[in-house]
Amino acid sequence: MFVLRRLLAAAVVVIVGATAAPPARAAGIPDEALLQAADLGGVTPHPADADDWPQLRPPRPCGATLPAPAAERAVGAVIDVDKAPEAIMEYLALHQNPERYLRKLRKAARSCPDWRIEQDRTDGLTLRWTQKWDHVGEEITHHTFVAVARTGRAVVVVADTGWETSDGDPAVAERLLVSAVRRASAIR
Repeated sequence: MFVLRRLLAAAVVVIVGATAAPPARAAGIPDEALLQAADLGGVTPHPADADDWPQLRPPRPCGATLPAPAAERAVGAVIDVDKAPEAIMEYLALHQNPERYLRKLRKAARSCPDWRIEQDRTDGLTLRWTQKWDHVGEEITHHTFVAVARTGRAVVVVADTGWETSDGDPAVAERLLVSAVRRASAIR
């Protein structure tokens, strides 16, 4: 009887999982508003799942509470930069007041020792997030670069997280941000 119940429970899980709707596309954020293969050297981005860079979606220096978006989506890709892999993540969020979001992000980054504002612009900023961890008995200091900008109601975040123990590149994040903002500017 116990085995029969377990089989029935497993069947229910499979049926519910198979009939559940696929991850919903956020209302108001079409695929075309996110980075495409043409922007990423031919690499097709994949939808980010719950485990993909949650601390960067959105960036939360020192766990800061930031205004919640009306809609959000994220994609990731591993691209080739000078014959080395780089993990890239784009996060796009629609806000009622994107300027308020950026003000709060700036304030949080200024008061968080692991985050540093590398470049501050009227419409956005570039941040460096420093993490330390032990890798094969050696302490690694790793830098992720996060470029942020707003266009209309959209806040666009592009992060270059590097690869494994290698740092990201701020120039790559900023270059991709230009394409990401151009694509997101079509959202009304």
